[in-house]
Amino acid sequence: MEVKILPVSREDLETIYEIELECFGEDAYPKYLFEYVLEKKNTVFLKAVVDNVIAGFILATYHSRECTILTINVRKAYRNMGIGSNLLKTLEKEVEKMNIEKIILQVEVSNKTAVEFYLKRGYRISRLIKNYYGLGRDAYEAFKKL
Repeated sequence: MEVKILPVSREDLETIYEIELECFGEDAYPKYLFEYVLEKKNTVFLKAVVDNVIAGFILATYHSRECTILTINVRKAYRNMGIGSNLLKTLEKEVEKMNIEKIILQVEVSNKTAVEFYLKRGYRISRLIKNYYGLGRDAYEAFKKL
């Protein structure tokens, strides 16, 4: 299986939004957010393509020497194949070229799979943010120095 990591284009946005809905349901980012960030200069928006199918994507913004991952999504049918890891590694390489020194993210405490995913890839939890995702839904903030 060959995975290609490529920039997201305007033509991809409908599929990107479908993947967002599949992964996050009612907690999904609104479609207009993806349209908006596609035009911004301070974003890294990458897709993973397997056999001409968008299998996942990662979206991050950066400012100064810090990058924030907004979301990383992989279609259920493509999970546990290294696609999320590939997206994350590619993002890290891209922002490192821009002299970014640190990547931060927030992950829901109850999402054990995602928490473990980041910890295995060198991210460290820096703090707990109470009610980040709504009442009773806390987040960990995690970071990785590049």
